[in-house]
Amino acid sequence: MKCVLTIFAAAMLPVLAFRSHGADAGRVARNAAELTAMLGEGCDGARFDLTATVIYPLFHYRKLYVVNDGTGSAILDKGDAKDCVLQPGDFIHVTGVCAGDALCETISVLSHTTIPEPEDATATGITEGRYDNHFVRFTGTVRDAFRDEIDQNWGFLVLQSGRESIYACFPSTEPEKTSLNYLIGAEIAITGTCSTQITKPRPLSGRYILFSGRDTISVLRPPPEDPFDVPLLHAEPNIHAAIISGINRRRAVGRVIAVWHGNQLLLRTPEKRIVRVNLAERKPPAYGASIEALGNPETDLYRLNLSHAIWRTNSAPVEAEPPAESVAVQQIMNDAEGKPAMQISYHGKAIRLRGIARSIPSPGHTDDRLALECDRRIVPVDVSGCPSALNGVEIGCELDVAGICLIETENWRPNAPFPHVEGFAVIVRTAEDVRIISRPPWWTTGRLLAVIGALLVALVGVFAWNRSLNRLAERRGRELTKETVARMMANLKVDERTRLAIELHDSLSQNLTGTALEIETTDTLIDDDAEQAHRHLGIAAKTLKSCREELRNCLWDLRNDALGEKTMDAAIRRTLSPIVSGISLAVRFNVPRERLSDDTAHALLRIIRELAQNAIRHGHAKTVKIAGSLESEHLLFSVSDDGCGFDPGNHPGVLQGHFGLQGIRERVNRFGGRMSIASDIGHGTKVTISLARQAE
Repeated sequence: MKCVLTIFAAAMLPVLAFRSHGADAGRVARNAAELTAMLGEGCDGARFDLTATVIYPLFHYRKLYVVNDGTGSAILDKGDAKDCVLQPGDFIHVTGVCAGDALCETISVLSHTTIPEPEDATATGITEGRYDNHFVRFTGTVRDAFRDEIDQNWGFLVLQSGRESIYACFPSTEPEKTSLNYLIGAEIAITGTCSTQITKPRPLSGRYILFSGRDTISVLRPPPEDPFDVPLLHAEPNIHAAIISGINRRRAVGRVIAVWHGNQLLLRTPEKRIVRVNLAERKPPAYGASIEALGNPETDLYRLNLSHAIWRTNSAPVEAEPPAESVAVQQIMNDAEGKPAMQISYHGKAIRLRGIARSIPSPGHTDDRLALECDRRIVPVDVSGCPSALNGVEIGCELDVAGICLIETENWRPNAPFPHVEGFAVIVRTAEDVRIISRPPWWTTGRLLAVIGALLVALVGVFAWNRSLNRLAERRGRELTKETVARMMANLKVDERTRLAIELHDSLSQNLTGTALEIETTDTLIDDDAEQAHRHLGIAAKTLKSCREELRNCLWDLRNDALGEKTMDAAIRRTLSPIVSGISLAVRFNVPRERLSDDTAHALLRIIRELAQNAIRHGHAKTVKIAGSLESEHLLFSVSDDGCGFDPGNHPGVLQGHFGLQGIRERVNRFGGRMSIASDIGHGTKVTISLARQAE
């Protein structure tokens, strides 16, 4: 029977429309191997068009199916189709788009055929990638079975084949069905896909066998009737880190000497060995009990431990715990010479410490640890196995604490030659292990707060009494402030008028006097020497022009608020804004405005403006650069341009009616400064000036 079903995933249309415009939109996978490769490369927007056989369904609620076409296997997401039911063996033609998963758009069931036989895979072939995306059968012994801690919809099997372990995982919508603990110790054959495609539950897990559930498992040899019928952990003398991953479950027999966190315990075996046991469930035995623990062997390169373990009571007699040995923290954390070196020999020993409680676990947080300050070090004290040991304990109490010393280390990892030793803790065994020697002094934080509260009440009365005085002082202060501001404003006006008078006298008055002299000379020579008279008349005209410009500058200064700018860069740009239109201006003036008095700042701006005008008007410059800095008590600044330049030793001066440089020199001399000019004809000009700074 042939049925054609077209699926339009309406909810995915916006996503597909967006992804189809990606860089991989033009790629098309024609077989399962190409499709799996594109999904692994993250080719969102790429399409697929293939014909394959349905092997088995994965998640029914997500409608995931594994298909195979001879080139390999792929996982398809059937989307929102509700009427299409695919069965193992259906031979289908499917098209769709890659968008994280292989999202189907159309599915055509062509016929029903026989599911292909799986390949017999080896552990080495799986780890080397020879069976990637192949439909395989793998045979091994179940070393461990557990449910994923993050996503309860996933279950795991650890299959042992020789010295190698292979992970197999399967999904289920019923978390209780992900438990396959009953298979531990059995030899099974499992059928599935050797995959690296599924990103859940552990995206970096590498290669594993993905299977659909219990119906793909064949039990070749059942597990032993007694799961504890395995060798003792220390029965084989040559177990070490290099081979431990290939060893099946082992058991340890001994006395429980410490319990913490509900699933951690220490055993002391009859041979005096210490074994750390990590239980699969939070149902620990009682302290002092004799038990057998069964789990997977691990090592921290100091001793063998058991993980994911189960336990049962044992009738073997147990030795009494030796009395706790009083030790100092330095004895555990330093060697005989006092150098830092964790003494591993204390692991599992009963020790006694004395110190001050600096923090205690909050009620209901039994996994937290008490912080005991001993010898200026903080030692964690774990009371999770006996919370009643903290009854009556307060922060600041001096305590005598006995318990089992736990040297906390990581387990060995293939890429870590030496596991990290994280420190040590004391595991409290009974309520009698914590004894209060003395309580904190009466002067506690709470009582201190009470005294502070009483003082605050008294201060409120003083504050109320002072409030009336403050109001009177504020009113008088406002009156004084108004008077002070008015006086300062009057002084500022006087200062500004004085400065303007000096400017007019030093520049405009002198220039006008020079103009009058030139006119008088012209009048004297007009009859005897017309050529000289004409020359003096020209000088008078230039002097009048200079007067006009000086007057315009004075008027501009009256309206200009450049001195109110926060930085000298801004003040310079504002002063030059009327004259620098159409040229490039660069200002780098590293002098804080508050370091200069108003007189110094005003003289500086007038000098820079005059130099910039000369550069633009006479030098025809296209670029003007201004830089300045403070050195000791002198203000250094320069104005350079890319104009035509001039000869500093032979240039027009006052006699020719040019007053610019002379005026600048007079301003510089007034401040006890120096000026130097560097210029070549055709190579621009740089004027460097040093002024004695007058601070505010």
